[in-house]
Formats: sequence, C-alpha cells, structure tokens
Amino acid sequence: MIPPLSAYVDESMRVSRGFYVMAAVLVPPADAERHRAALRRLLLRRQRRLHWRDENGKRRVQIVEAVAALRPSVVVVVGTGLDARRQERARRKCVEHLLWELGRRLVVEVFFESRGPSMDGADKRLIDVLRTRNAIAPRLRALWVAAVEEPLTWLPDIAAGVAALAVDGEPELWEALGVDEAPAVVEIG
Repeated sequence: MIPPLSAYVDESMRVSRGFYVMAAVLVPPADAERHRAALRRLLLRRQRRLHWRDENGKRRVQIVEAVAALRPSVVVVVGTGLDARRQERARRKCVEHLLWELGRRLVVEVFFESRGPSMDGADKRLIDVLRTRNAIAPRLRALWVAAVEEPLTWLPDIAAGVAALAVDGEPELWEALGVDEAPAVVEIG
C-alpha cells in the first residue's frame, strides 16, 4: 500500500513577463524529518529560512543540487496572461488547478506558505467554494504555515523559482532539479 502524501505549496511571479507560477512538492510523511534536516543544513549563518529570491547564482546551484538529491516529486502550474493589477485572480486560478492536480495523486494534506491572516482567509474562502462545487478531492485538507517554522515550505519556493527561470528561457536549473513532469499551463488573463 502506498502511503498518503503531504504537499507543500508556494508561488513565484514574473509580473513584467506576465506569468504566475505555483509549485507543490509532495513529501511522504516518513521522509519529512530527513528533508527538513537536509534543508536546515543549507542555511547560512544567521539565516532563518531559505528564500529563492534572496540567493545568488552560486548558492542557487548549491541549493538545487541538494534538493535534487532528495528526489522531489514536484507539481507546477504556470498561469499565463498575468495582469499586474489582478495577481489574486491569477493565484485563485493557479490554486484551483493545482488542487485539482493534487487530488489526482495520493495527497491528503496541503500546506500553503502563510501570507498573513487576510490573504490566508481569501485562500480558505476559495477552497470552501471549490469544495462546494466538488472541484477538488474531498479528502484534501488545507493548512497554512509560516516559512520560518516549516522548512518544507522552502521546497516549493525553490521549485517555483526554478520553474519561473525555466519558463523565462533558462531551463538549466529545472533540468538539474530532476523533475519528471513538465509544468501545467493555465491561461489566467
């Protein structure tokens, strides 16, 4: 029997390029502590968390190599046609498609990186609507966690950053990450 999975979710945007990327990294609960330990080892002195946009090119390569060694299962949704004034609409479209994708797998818990009470509340309302419409698997349970408290949220931050580079014409780190599945593309414009 295959055990259920937990998914950790984060996003990246390239407003000037017109796309929104949402990534989920699937982690078997039995591997969670090993993954957390590997991620904490990547922290620099006085660094509280890994954040893709804060890392330089050399560190990004080091981080991708370490994450690739974990053999991550990654699901990415790329929303195209992003209007800078409608970023939350883009997020809703990507969340909906991502949750549908996760429902097709053995995911039970979905951990979103918290964006604060107001924005987390908007996500919760969206998920309630999706449940009402039977647009997501009923077994999915969504939770919100702070990135400084849950290192596993660093994985989708990295995956989203790497996927955004690939969409922007720099696929080298995506290839180095070793992800089998190409990102799903959703029109959000």
